[in-house]
Amino acid sequence: MADFEQRAEEALRKLESSLRDAADELEVDLADGILTVEFEDGSKFLLNSHSASQQIWMSANLAAWHFAWHAPTSSWRDTKSGAELFTEVGKLVSEKLAQPVKLKI
Repeated sequence: MADFEQRAEEALRKLESSLRDAADELEVDLADGILTVEFEDGSKFLLNSHSASQQIWMSANLAAWHFAWHAPTSSWRDTKSGAELFTEVGKLVSEKLAQPVKLKI
């Protein structure tokens, strides 16, 4: 359990930092394990660690993702699509801002 919490916290901190650096149009806040990304139009993406399932959950654009740790690639992968966490967040933010956003992993 401690490994999960450490990895999830590190991933959320890296996402926070990458999103802050990526676009001035974003309001990014990490508090109590919840990363909130707010856009100028007031819409939000929420990411949080979910200890019971050992996943990082994301809610964005009226959809949800569950990212589980994938040891062979040392990355967080969506349990349905296999998409990597940073890649998926970057893609969604890029679509929302209508400009390319590349997040540092």
